[in-house]
Amino acid sequence: MMLSLLTIRKAIVALLRTKFPKTTYQVHFDNVEKSKAPYFYVELTPHANQTFDAIISERSIEVDVMYFGREDAQGNVKRSELYDVAEVLDALFRPVFFVEDRAITINEAQYRIVDEILHFTFALDFADAFTEEELSAWARTTTDLMQTLELNIDKEERTYGK
Repeated sequence: MMLSLLTIRKAIVALLRTKFPKTTYQVHFDNVEKSKAPYFYVELTPHANQTFDAIISERSIEVDVMYFGREDAQGNVKRSELYDVAEVLDALFRPVFFVEDRAITINEAQYRIVDEILHFTFALDFADAFTEEELSAWARTTTDLMQTLELNIDKEERTYGK
């Protein structure tokens, strides 16, 4: 079964909820302009889809989990809070990230702090296999099947040359 981006998003939110409750932390994928810190903003960037045959397709999706921490009265964010969140995120997502019936190994994750925003990034590299239903639905929408073929062969011997 193909993993959709929506399915991956739901798995990320469910995992974040295990350590960051909804009552305190929001998780956004868009429209964050009116959000109050602390909150997470997640970007999914598909990088590669490579098809090997009619059934198997390899995919790579970069995930960037951004954390916007609490600001003090001067508008500063404590770096120690960002470091703590980075460690929690690493423990949540690595070494294996579970999405539905899949277990995707995440060998490497990186974090960096830019403008007081924590960026925790990693790649989801996995293979999808189409189910028979997905293949037949794809075939119905992309191919024109021949309706009727009539063929008459006239069998007559002919000698060419001498």
